[in-house]
Amino acid sequence: DVSKCPSDTLVFEDESEKASNALLARAWSPGWSNADKALTAFINGPLIEYSKNRRKADSATTSFLSPHLHFGELSVKKVFHLVRIKQILWANEGNKAGEESVNLFLKSIGLREYSRYISFNHPYSHERPLLGHLKFFPWVVNEGYFKAWRQGRTGYPLVDAGMRELWATGWLHDRIRVVVSSSFVKVLQLP
Repeated sequence: DVSKCPSDTLVFEDESEKASNALLARAWSPGWSNADKALTAFINGPLIEYSKNRRKADSATTSFLSPHLHFGELSVKKVFHLVRIKQILWANEGNKAGEESVNLFLKSIGLREYSRYISFNHPYSHERPLLGHLKFFPWVVNEGYFKAWRQGRTGYPLVDAGMRELWATGWLHDRIRVVVSSSFVKVLQLP
């Protein structure tokens, strides 16, 4: 029972995590007003070239709205509404690239919502597969593999760089997120 343990004996972070946690505290600005600023900055900045730059993992080409959406500082309806207004303005100006960027961005928001829907309506999906035939897959339960993946020490440079970025910033570009999660499941075969 944790409540009976003296607080000085509980270890919430080890020495290797302290630097990362300090960086995280500086990386994000929580709160409704900061969420609104981030949304406005995205709509008036990178959104117009989202279709061209969204796959570039080496620069700030995405919205960075994920934490604000996750913690309820922004609603998906608000994001959709303001982005659609921008799309209508671009349509009136004949800006086809802007319109395409909005379509792709809203598609990615839709995929995010679909994932949340699956997670909410199938809560067991975090512990067992949705597809029955995968129930008997020979997963490798190896704490060493998991620790190496988590610390960015797998030996796969892109995976390791992605995990170190996650430790440093609390965020991953969606393309890198796919790479690190795929390596977890398909290469390391961790459950």
